[in-house]
Amino acid sequence: TIMITNNLSRVDKYDYKNARFQMAFEFLRSHDLIALTPGTEIPVGDGVLAKIQEYTTDPEETRKFETHRDYFDIQFVVKGEEFVGIVPAAGLIPDGEYDEATDIQYYQTPARHGGAVLHDGDFVIVPPEDAHRPNCQATGPCLVRKIVVKVKV
Repeated sequence: TIMITNNLSRVDKYDYKNARFQMAFEFLRSHDLIALTPGTEIPVGDGVLAKIQEYTTDPEETRKFETHRDYFDIQFVVKGEEFVGIVPAAGLIPDGEYDEATDIQYYQTPARHGGAVLHDGDFVIVPPEDAHRPNCQATGPCLVRKIVVKVKV
């Protein structure tokens, strides 16, 4: 599954085939992702960083929506199943202040949102204009190995 969310007014703003995205996808294709150590961060190249994660998914209502100003997230599930909520950030109510050090802004849960269920090999690309709520249960708790590749805007 691939979900690239966008708005027609921004369709020419980002080049999803640029060198940084190509570096990110080459990293995902060329590494033994199961052998990588959870909790580590791997510099992939200029403006591209891979974060290795392993966790058990949480009930959706316990997770917060978030955005990043400086990076796209490529949320790639290596093994497992999770639901990632997706919604345009415009109009969302912030939950706390933007943290510049971690490039993260949390939001209150909107009344409605979409999303995607990700399985082995699936990913979503989330631009800065969209909020996402990762690490959620799809059909129940599930151990997930995920790589979040951060791509500088």
